[in-house]
Amino acid sequence: MEGTVWSILPPLVAIVLCFVTKNVLLSLFLGIFTGGLLLNGFNPITGIGYSLEKIIESIADEWDAKLLLFNLFMGAGIAFIWRLGGSKALADWARTKIKTKRSASVWAWLLGVIVFFNDYINAAIVGNVTRDIFEQHKISKEKLSYILDSTSAPVATFFISDWIAYQLAMIQNGMDGAGITNISPLTAFLGSIPFNFYCIFTVIFVGIIAITNWDFGSMLKAEVRAQREGKTSRDGASPMLNVDFELGKPIEKRPMILTFVLPILALIVVTIIGFYYTGAKVGGETLIEKLGNADAATALLWGAFAMTLTGITIALGFRLMTVAETMKTILEGFKLMLLACAILVLAWSIGTVTKDMNLAGYVVSVVGKSVSFALVPAIIFIVGMLISFATGTSWGTMAILTPIAIPIAYKITNDAWLSVTVMAGTVFAGAIFGDHCSPISDTTVLASIFSGSDHIDHVNTQIPYALACAFVALIMYLLYGIFKISPFILLTIGIVSLIFVAKLLNKLSLKKYA
Repeated sequence: MEGTVWSILPPLVAIVLCFVTKNVLLSLFLGIFTGGLLLNGFNPITGIGYSLEKIIESIADEWDAKLLLFNLFMGAGIAFIWRLGGSKALADWARTKIKTKRSASVWAWLLGVIVFFNDYINAAIVGNVTRDIFEQHKISKEKLSYILDSTSAPVATFFISDWIAYQLAMIQNGMDGAGITNISPLTAFLGSIPFNFYCIFTVIFVGIIAITNWDFGSMLKAEVRAQREGKTSRDGASPMLNVDFELGKPIEKRPMILTFVLPILALIVVTIIGFYYTGAKVGGETLIEKLGNADAATALLWGAFAMTLTGITIALGFRLMTVAETMKTILEGFKLMLLACAILVLAWSIGTVTKDMNLAGYVVSVVGKSVSFALVPAIIFIVGMLISFATGTSWGTMAILTPIAIPIAYKITNDAWLSVTVMAGTVFAGAIFGDHCSPISDTTVLASIFSGSDHIDHVNTQIPYALACAFVALIMYLLYGIFKISPFILLTIGIVSLIFVAKLLNKLSLKKYA
């Protein structure tokens, strides 16, 4: 079954059932169980045993365990911000500064670009800062989750972050496979940025939508509901984070903006220090080398713990809570994240199943190497999209495709610079697509969490936007492969095309939903 067409089945079952049943936990488990059946001769007993083992492995993995604790402490930090009146104080401030729906959306977009050093932290910070502002202006949870998701991984892939260090390592692997020795990984990475069409288009498309309000498809339907009925979530939705319901009313004693700013500031500062410290401890002369050696999960955990500790300090220091109330708030914050943690564990588990099934090997084998370079960028982009969407992991997709794509291009063109820069940018673009919008991606889950959106509602409303950007990116890759047009010219053409596409789809959707 491994490495054959059957390897598609586990993620396919999970993804299809997510949309059909609207129950993410059940769908993910059935996807895992499908893999267990295929790998164990369709024996249901050993299939269940295999499924449970994969779930246990995900929980026991050190990296995953740290991220689960990160989520729990983030929940506690959010609980303190809410209970101490920080969110109320922010909403009061926002009423004087952010007075329109457009300014709220643009603010979230810009903040998402500014917080670039980690995709998880991006979603957490931007979600916490803007969630109540969006609620005040009656902007749908689906819209906020789209902005969070589209300015987390796509932004982290460009600037100084733990992502960059990983991407440099993948480029080095690709060059080693091709026998390219005269280009440094950092130089190659910088050269690949203009070819990362999907990520560039995605980030810019968020700005286009935020500024123009040209929503379309199911997102427009959600926005019409929010504006006309005042419902930021649809009736029957299951929000991944429901602060109002879980935590009740905030303390009215002394709502201070400080109770919002200090925990978030602690999160940011301690996380950045954690990135530097854990990387420097391992070694490295340059900042990039230190980031490459950083333990991102540990840094994130430290930051979230600092956020919770700051909340405790404020609660007790200003005598806003008793010790018993403080402990209760921590536990209530943990409860906020239980569903999210369960989904993350199952998402990681099905990723392991697809690896055991050798799904990536099958997809890559279908492509083959006997093609003209004119089609190679487009093919690699599509393969990256398929693998990342099916597995929910961009890093895994990069690890699979980069060592294959660079040698293929070099074998066809014998041009080292073109092979490294074009292929690296293309692989990263395809890999981010799935991480950005697959229902089994951890970053997609986190965007749902910190926006307070129903997870499947988030996926359903975001996919049309992601596909619009992916379609334009695909055309640009074809144009480059055939005509070798400068990527900067193609980026300009692509952005203009996206404006046209957004306006056209908005007009068509208005007839249906408005």
